[in-house]
Amino acid sequence: MWGLFFVSAAIVALSLFLPSFLLLRGFRLDGILAISAAPLVSVAMYVLLGMLYSQLGISSSWATLFLPLVTFSILVLVYGNRKRLLHAPCRCGLSEWGKSSYLPALRSETVVFFGYLVVGVVVSTILFVWFLGSPDNYAQEYDNISHLGSIQSFVRSGIWSPFASSLYSSLEDAAINPLPASGFYPTAWYSVAAMAATATGVSAAFAENIANFVLIAFVFPSSFYLFMRVVFDENKRVVLAGAACMMLFSAFPWMFLYFGPLYPNLSAFCMVHGSAALFIALLSRGECLKDKISCLFVVSLCSLAFSQPNAVFTVAVILSPFCVWMASRVPLSVKGLKCHRRIVCIRVAFAVLALASIVLIWMAFYHASFLQAVVQHEWPAAFSRREAFEDAFVLGFMARGSQIALALLVLAGAAATLIERKYLWISFSYAFACAIYVVDSYSDGPLQHILAGFWYTDPWRCAAMASLIGMVLASIGLWALGCLLERLVHAISNRAASGKCGFAIATVLVLALIVATVYPGIAVPGSQTGDVAFRTVVGGIRAVNNSSAVYEKDEKLFVQQVKAIIEPTALVINVPDDGSAFAFAADGLRTYYRYTREYDIPEETAESKLIRNSLCQVADSVDVKDAVRKIGATYVLQLDQGQPNLDRTYLFTYEGGVKWRGVDAIRDDTPGFEVVLARNDMRLYKITAI
Repeated sequence: MWGLFFVSAAIVALSLFLPSFLLLRGFRLDGILAISAAPLVSVAMYVLLGMLYSQLGISSSWATLFLPLVTFSILVLVYGNRKRLLHAPCRCGLSEWGKSSYLPALRSETVVFFGYLVVGVVVSTILFVWFLGSPDNYAQEYDNISHLGSIQSFVRSGIWSPFASSLYSSLEDAAINPLPASGFYPTAWYSVAAMAATATGVSAAFAENIANFVLIAFVFPSSFYLFMRVVFDENKRVVLAGAACMMLFSAFPWMFLYFGPLYPNLSAFCMVHGSAALFIALLSRGECLKDKISCLFVVSLCSLAFSQPNAVFTVAVILSPFCVWMASRVPLSVKGLKCHRRIVCIRVAFAVLALASIVLIWMAFYHASFLQAVVQHEWPAAFSRREAFEDAFVLGFMARGSQIALALLVLAGAAATLIERKYLWISFSYAFACAIYVVDSYSDGPLQHILAGFWYTDPWRCAAMASLIGMVLASIGLWALGCLLERLVHAISNRAASGKCGFAIATVLVLALIVATVYPGIAVPGSQTGDVAFRTVVGGIRAVNNSSAVYEKDEKLFVQQVKAIIEPTALVINVPDDGSAFAFAADGLRTYYRYTREYDIPEETAESKLIRNSLCQVADSVDVKDAVRKIGATYVLQLDQGQPNLDRTYLFTYEGGVKWRGVDAIRDDTPGFEVVLARNDMRLYKITAI
């Protein structure tokens, strides 16, 4: 199974990188820019193709998406090379790297890029794949019902549009959806997972693990590399330090693998750095290819919006101080301003104007009607004000622990930006993100919604956002510490440190950082537990992916027997909170109820209300018979028959079963039902009253 896992991961990674790399090369973009930005384009292209296919009635799959896109990209590449659209590839203002004195073996930025990928693959394998247990294990958590169900629905229906996303996507299922609704929902992560499923035939759970591995091991490192390469083009040592720091923050990407789990947000945040890098290149680089970089940036924003829209606001948090800084530099290009005091005043005025504009735009989106359901989402405070500050300071970020060594490195990086002031905006970005997290963690008032509303006022998402910027400061801190140690060696030996000495210093620093950050032995005195953040994360990933707390092993086996007995298209009425929501999502049983918690609302169909409340009366009630006939149900599944909450496992959304009395009340002697399969407290009934 693991061989299939890594083969499938290679296919998905190739699907995300190859077509858009060829496409961007066809537009004469430099190779390193093209390959690092490729996933930002591919994600948007696949979602747009899925939208187009849904309108044309074409079934989406790996073959129908990848093959046309790669063919088109090859044609563009051939045409671009023949016509010589530009005399030389555009490097987006990046300088060519020569031989490195820091690591003598490094002679090319391409090697550094693939070094990032190697780090991503190795660390992801150790911290994620290792603790999966099996490639088809999955988290039995509330959000994962929707994640797995959407993948299942994508594969079964072939409809991959974000405007038609549902666990009832096929025409047959849409007709019986108990909660019909329409609107936009970000589906890029589902598309990536569905590509894995349709390319190799793996299950939905198998496919979601492949998607997460590819995103963390390949897409995130390439995006982070692009950011580091653009921002620190003149300092290759900081870029090298980034490879050591990008995977060490517990809040991202690791926390998203077990809390929620927040897989769509994971996919979006994996691309945030790349999108921010394109914007920075657009404003701070030469004029060689402004139009194409602008288009590339817009496409990257589409990828973020199709993955999780709050990633667009995350980019805004990262870039806001940069925009203010760039605005303050505008007067420096105006001729005739010779008075130093006058220039300072004008620069301050431009900076204030830029800041005011950002605030106005922020508030405009906050009051936008289409975002009200998001920004007004309630999330209770997790800490007191003091605890929230402490948690942010030690990089605990909701992990019930700390990362002291990494926190000190971030502080060192922030201090270094006071010296290298062209990077000072990064410290302000980090301070802004931490402020959002702190307010979100301790506050329940309007300020919480204004600052953190775009992230559902969810402190876990805000913590991940702060980590995205923190890893940049940690990279600066690691570089600064290396420079300091080199100077100490020089002072002690009274001669300049050689290349070998520099390499040794870098190696020792990186190893010490990894041990101090990952090894679970450091804790803040007086903290809530003695664990470091990574112990919480690793334990959480292991526990959540090896749990059968709700959908138990014997219930899974029972569902497999049910699938072998009934017709593949038969509709089965169920209580989703007893674990049978995963019967569709993970095992593909065509159940009627696939969501949890959203019932007894105005949008629910009349048939669903009758079935939930009165199905047990089907033999005597004409209305109930008509409702069952209308949806075409023929079976009833119970995985936890008996009195609610008595030694039985339900999802927290069950709420005592008050919404499921009509299904829960069915017994072996209930008129209108015939026992087809029985084991312990599990039953499959055939509805005989219709």
